[in-house]
Amino acid sequence: MTKFNIDFFELSFLAEACIPPRPIARAMFWQDLTKRYWEQMTEGERINLFEWIQRNPYYEESLKKEADTKTFHARFDPDNQYMVTTVYEGKEDTRRAFKVQGGEQDGFTNRYYIGHDTFISEEYITQVTKFIPKREY
Repeated sequence: MTKFNIDFFELSFLAEACIPPRPIARAMFWQDLTKRYWEQMTEGERINLFEWIQRNPYYEESLKKEADTKTFHARFDPDNQYMVTTVYEGKEDTRRAFKVQGGEQDGFTNRYYIGHDTFISEEYITQVTKFIPKREY
């Protein structure tokens, strides 16, 4: 399949058009923002997309109801970034993470996540420090 490159502003407009709840194809793109595209963005782009999307009135409503929107919000919120150190089988590892807060009804129980659906088991966490992303522009 051919891959197409789009610039940050085109990506932002597309994200805005896909705020949940939307048909499945749009929902898949929305999840990809957290799963795939976050990794490809610079710190400044992440912050700008987070601020941009919050200006849309549909976003605020979606944030109240949609698990995917809550995950996106937690992932992109520059004030919700952490460096989490773990020790597993004697090996220490530090990863960038975000905290998802919510209740059992959301399937979240205040865990640190490293991806859309991958969390760090609390029993292995030895240290958590706040990470402050740098705004590029």
